[in-house]
Amino acid sequence: MPTNDTNHPRKSAQPTPAKSRKEGGSKLYSAYCLVFCLLFFAFVTGVAWLGIKTPDREKSDSENRMLRQLPSLTWQTFTDGSYMRDLETYMTDQFPHRDELVGEKTYLDMLTGRQKINGVYLGSDSYLFDEQSEADEEDIRAKTDAILKFCSLQSDAKCAVALVPNSTYVLADKLPYGAPFYDQSECLDKIRGMLAGGEGKLIWTDCTSVMTKPSAHQKYYRTDHHWTTRSAYEVFRAIAADFSLDASAVDYQFMTVTDRFQGTLASSSGLHYISDTVEICYPKDFSGNYVIEYEAEQIKRTSFFFSDKLKGSNAYEVFMGGNYGKIVITSEAARKKTLLLIKDSYANCVIPMLAPYFSKIVVIDPRYLNDDLTSVVQDNSFTHILFLYNLNTFLEDNSMVDAIDIRLPAGESVAADHAG
Repeated sequence: MPTNDTNHPRKSAQPTPAKSRKEGGSKLYSAYCLVFCLLFFAFVTGVAWLGIKTPDREKSDSENRMLRQLPSLTWQTFTDGSYMRDLETYMTDQFPHRDELVGEKTYLDMLTGRQKINGVYLGSDSYLFDEQSEADEEDIRAKTDAILKFCSLQSDAKCAVALVPNSTYVLADKLPYGAPFYDQSECLDKIRGMLAGGEGKLIWTDCTSVMTKPSAHQKYYRTDHHWTTRSAYEVFRAIAADFSLDASAVDYQFMTVTDRFQGTLASSSGLHYISDTVEICYPKDFSGNYVIEYEAEQIKRTSFFFSDKLKGSNAYEVFMGGNYGKIVITSEAARKKTLLLIKDSYANCVIPMLAPYFSKIVVIDPRYLNDDLTSVVQDNSFTHILFLYNLNTFLEDNSMVDAIDIRLPAGESVAADHAG
């Protein structure tokens, strides 16, 4: 008789190995997704909590710039899209622990072999370099014509031009492989030739020979584009010789004021493990008390140095407090020499060295001057005029030409003269 299958217990179905693995993998994937979502939620919540608990900052000391504040929401800013753009910038600038994260990213970039970060080249011996400015012959001609025209109107004054090459040229052996290099000596020779073609006895101070000669001191800061005070002193001695000033008659002293200086190149690159030492140079024994007047700011001081700047984000501002359009320095000593100094920030550390030789020094930084030099020349009689710039600023900035655009008796101007 046929066997009745209903009388036998049915065997339970067993999953195949492939099906078992598929179900196990699906459960593992689901668990992974759940953990990831929980971690992401925790991260977002944590960042939001830190953002709420952390007060907004006005300035980033490490980046040396002002940070975006919370924008105002209006119908106009919402419809034109500016609110969302500003809000994005605000959230980026005010991200919790932003400075630390930027620094970590920079270190990771270095580990991957990058040699340029945010426009800053990473050189050997922990030197940081900015990019060199390329020369434009027409632009140089406009500037040299302006200097020649200005000096020709000051026929009784000794006029000198001192242009300092940058670290990218002087310390070219420390540049990373493949970094662009321009021979600044060729550019300086061209400028010198243009200035030599004018009338009068304009003095060219050879800063290149001073900066490139072997020296035991550090010539430029590692973290900043400025020269060190020791280099400035060497160039000052060359200027003094050209002006027939006896630099050996004054006893100059050097004093270290900080060893924690991190300059603009460190701020731009995010590299904050390098620090520089800043020295000041001052005459030890000299007669005459000085009054330093910042005209537009209506401030008067008796010291060339701002010690409070050493606690800020830019310790180089210890020299003269930074850059100002016009500063007038007068001395009680009976000296007959007066100086007009037209400059950029390189000259700030040189001013205390020049002070003992002049009864009056008028310092002009054309980048911050709201007027031309007409009133300065009309109100003063100068025995000496000095143009002191680093080459990058000289090539990039055109404010000097605008400031020297003196109203001539015939109604002509330097710019018109150049255009003709």
